[in-house]
Amino acid sequence: MAKESFLKKLFANKIFANILIMIAILGVLITLTLVGLNFYTRHNQSITVPNVKGLQVNEAASFLSTAGLKYEVVDSVYRRGGTPGAILEQVPKASSQIKVGRTVFLTVQAFGQQMVSVPDLTDYSQRQAVSLLEALGFTNIQINEVYSEYKDLVISVEYNNKPLKKGQKVPIDAFVRMQVGNGIAEPAADSTDTVKPETKTPKSDESFF
Repeated sequence: MAKESFLKKLFANKIFANILIMIAILGVLITLTLVGLNFYTRHNQSITVPNVKGLQVNEAASFLSTAGLKYEVVDSVYRRGGTPGAILEQVPKASSQIKVGRTVFLTVQAFGQQMVSVPDLTDYSQRQAVSLLEALGFTNIQINEVYSEYKDLVISVEYNNKPLKKGQKVPIDAFVRMQVGNGIAEPAADSTDTVKPETKTPKSDESFF
């Protein structure tokens, strides 16, 4: 009887009753959260990522949606010979195992031609200048020797027969001409003993130094 009386008094206490209600609500919230997380992540359910490289984004979207995946285009880059809009890279890679509902990140071929900023190469050595241009991605480089007592030093870099300004952007496939000193001072106007400047294409295996 004493025990029953104690329990009645305990449950009659409003503070204790409120604590019990709060504990019950907290338990329900935790349960709902765990159930929701399990539903969202589709725990223990995984699928194979399809290969969408080479496809256009709208084509890839159909494949990925059918597989239960989302997609996001995160970057566009320019590659010579690439098809504009085609997917170049995907993360995760094809055949990877991921959960349903996850996102596949895509890199696509740019629609426009890549433009590259050309630094000021005046007074660089020919080898240094060629190496820098090749590192930037240029492949169409012509060397044109001109009269100058400073042999193999760059006088200017030209595009469309006009000297490039520092930081000027040109297409990555552009034909650029480098004016380089031939080590011979420009002869006087009436001199007949002259050496004709040369035009040549740099060797691709020349080192930076």
